[in-house]
Amino acid sequence: MKFYIDSILLWPKKTNLTYRRVKFEPDKINIITGASRTGKSTIIPIIDYCLGSGKCTIPVDTIRNACAWFGVLFSLEDEQLLLCRREPGNQMATGDMFILRNKEIVIPETIDTNTTLAEVKNVLNELFSMSFLDLDPTSNNFSSHPSYRDFMAFLFQPQNIVANADVLFYKADTTEHRQKLINIFPYALGAVTPKVLAARQELDKLKKQRDRLLHDIKTIKDVSEGWKQEVAGWLAQAKDMGLTTAHFNEYLSFDDQVQQLESIVEKVETDTQLVASNIKDSSAELVELRKEEQDIASQLFALQKRHTEMLQLRNSMGQYEESLQVQLQRLEISAWLKTLCKSDDICPFCNSSHSGVVEELDVLCQAVEEIEKSTGNMQHIPAAFERELQVVETEIEYCTEKLNAIRNRIREESGRNTIIASKKYTLEGIAHFLGRLEASIKTFQRVGKNSDLENQLNALEDRIHELENIVHESEIGRKIDAATKYINQKIVKIIEKLDVEHPDNPVEFIIKDLTIKVKNASGRDDYLWEIGSASNWLAYHIGTILAFQQFFQTRGSVSIPNFVIFDQPSQVYFPHLSHNTTSSEEDVHFADEDKLAVQKIFVAMDKYLQDTKNAVQIIVTEHADEDIWGDLPSSHLVERWRGSNKKLIPSEWITPD
Repeated sequence: MKFYIDSILLWPKKTNLTYRRVKFEPDKINIITGASRTGKSTIIPIIDYCLGSGKCTIPVDTIRNACAWFGVLFSLEDEQLLLCRREPGNQMATGDMFILRNKEIVIPETIDTNTTLAEVKNVLNELFSMSFLDLDPTSNNFSSHPSYRDFMAFLFQPQNIVANADVLFYKADTTEHRQKLINIFPYALGAVTPKVLAARQELDKLKKQRDRLLHDIKTIKDVSEGWKQEVAGWLAQAKDMGLTTAHFNEYLSFDDQVQQLESIVEKVETDTQLVASNIKDSSAELVELRKEEQDIASQLFALQKRHTEMLQLRNSMGQYEESLQVQLQRLEISAWLKTLCKSDDICPFCNSSHSGVVEELDVLCQAVEEIEKSTGNMQHIPAAFERELQVVETEIEYCTEKLNAIRNRIREESGRNTIIASKKYTLEGIAHFLGRLEASIKTFQRVGKNSDLENQLNALEDRIHELENIVHESEIGRKIDAATKYINQKIVKIIEKLDVEHPDNPVEFIIKDLTIKVKNASGRDDYLWEIGSASNWLAYHIGTILAFQQFFQTRGSVSIPNFVIFDQPSQVYFPHLSHNTTSSEEDVHFADEDKLAVQKIFVAMDKYLQDTKNAVQIIVTEHADEDIWGDLPSSHLVERWRGSNKKLIPSEWITPD
């Protein structure tokens, strides 16, 4: 994308004076050189302010007191864009702006508000092809929408940043801007496209919906599982009330049982009647339940007894194994006996002379070996034993659950018998029963086959799968790695020409730390703040910013302005400036070695423009004078602010009328 700075413009508060214009070239190293306090360091704040910064950092007093409006004229592909912003007065900033966009713009003599800051930001976001989607909807509060404002980090290197050991990028010294910049890197590097951002945002939203839906389904199913155990009780109670003649059948599927209950709900209250036979049927069912309770309780008792015995056996077998191991260690003497015999005629035990000592010792060793083998062949606790123990424990758990369910049924039936016997079932009670039953049926239907919730979940899962095919996190990681590898190589190529101690050392940019690390000769990784020397820090800053700009020219998904501004890079050599005490500031000279180091800055920039075919506009505000950069092909002296009335703000703007 072509997005250069054509001019910086200032309009005075004195209405009888015309505007001030500082003009730049698009394909050059544009240099403003000047003495201290001439306004050099104001260039970045003016441009940033006109590009929509949250607060005005243009120095007060002279500059803000003299200027009514600040403006920047940009050159685009086939048109120009003029952005002006009113001096904020006592405010931190103002939203009053002026915008003009045309093929060729004639600078107006006077400026007045014709738009707002919000509208300008919308225009620039569209111009820079910025997405209005969240960078990372799952991260913290700093992951808001990406904006063209985020890319100011790659454009400006003010005086307090350009040789900073701890901060590599503009405004990355605050937590909010730092985290936002970290989040935006996958987008800036082209690893995440607007399409992927949209998919990420929708994916995050749908996953949250899925989690809520799964929680609802689980809650309902938990209720339904408990209700399944009560189906028989529902049917028995309905029969007692005369709402059905059907008996509970445990062999029926749960769906069939639900259908029986659904037919009951359709009954009307006047259809219900209590019959004497219900008492009889209920009593008979209670007898069957008590018999089943006794059978299961007996079964559970036998299982628990067996379980106890098996645990005791396992413990005994373990102790026996330990004892055998001790004995085995004691018996492992056969090998030792064979080593004792040093002569065929000398007994190793009594040391007396005998014939056939070796033969007798062999017989003894064989006998001992047989004992050792028999002892060593003792088996550990068989795996089958452990499996059987697990089966018993599972059966105990099953019988316990079944016994509890039967006992709950017994309590329900006992209560119903009492109610039936006393004929306490009323129409009101039946209506209440039907209401509870209907609510329970609806609960089950919500999570049953082909239910609304299940259908919603299936649809969500299908869409999530589609989005995950778009958002390939591994592919994003691969693209980030490829981009940073390219940038790392370009950093090394640039710093080779700068005043750096070890220009050949490999460099790696670290996104999560927003810094670089350098692998030294011993193989250790040294971060920027560990390297030391302001000249090193300066070199890595220049190399990194220019390398990023070179990368941005290779991609087109997100448009980033192709200009960079360095404010007084030679400042690291200021301590070595030599003054003649009687000389003016204009007569300041660099020491020879420092002059060579500063020259390297401009030589490196010149070579960079040649390599990129002048694709990047470089602006440098400098204390150093023309004798430093000489006649480099890419150098362009914009203005020289030295001597009387040679400053950013003309003297007549600040003198009283």
